[in-house]
Amino acid sequence: MARIILIGAGVAFGVLLVAAFAALMIARSLFAEPGVARLADLRAELGEAGLLFVFAHPDDEITANALMARGVAEGVPVHLFTATRGEAGTQYPPVVDQPHLGVVREAEARRHGFALGVASHTVLDLGDGQLRARPFDQLVERVSAEIERTRPSTVISFHPESAISLHPDHMAIGEAARQAVLALGDDAPRLVYVLAPRPGLRRFGGERGQLIADIQPDPDFAVPSPARDKQRAWRIHESQSRYLQATYGIGPRVMYALWTREYYAFADAAD
Repeated sequence: MARIILIGAGVAFGVLLVAAFAALMIARSLFAEPGVARLADLRAELGEAGLLFVFAHPDDEITANALMARGVAEGVPVHLFTATRGEAGTQYPPVVDQPHLGVVREAEARRHGFALGVASHTVLDLGDGQLRARPFDQLVERVSAEIERTRPSTVISFHPESAISLHPDHMAIGEAARQAVLALGDDAPRLVYVLAPRPGLRRFGGERGQLIADIQPDPDFAVPSPARDKQRAWRIHESQSRYLQATYGIGPRVMYALWTREYYAFADAAD
């Protein structure tokens, strides 16, 4: 009798395990772009001279840290450019007096870059929330100077029209990266846009997410995104560590159990 009970319990556990796995796969499909191939050969597709990531704020780099980590692991120099110190942001949770937030967020970004192993990290103080108000040619000059300094084979930034969140600073820095690359003509590095998964945007992003999904270009490739690296990044960015809970109602542990890939589009195909 005991044996029958044990066998029944084992079968029931197996059924529950299969059901749980099936539920996880279904949930992951809500964040997945169907039919997007993985980046097979980083050096062949993005070059080996280096990758320059151009972002607006500390923590923006979390959107692309799997690609950053892969570049480092494969011996391709990875450089990070952050245009502002994030001083105007909201704290999730509060960790410092607001006037000192820029100091803290810059330190968080630098610590994350160090943890990833970036070759260099430039952080400017161009005004959190003020990038669109600055003379645009000056912003392009700043990005151009960083391209000149690092000599990358590929520049990665936000898609200027959608910018993952329609944040004006994201849009401004994405456009500055685009114009800086275009100005170099035939000698320009390749430009790549980091994207959000459109199925997730449409299901969980409300009207704003739907608009972003409608504007975004089709992704050209995906990079597997280990949940542990995303979770570590949010822990490092302590002042923003509860942002996902506050904004979407789910934390990094759940979010990145479902959102398992980063998506990218080549600018020459998207524009």
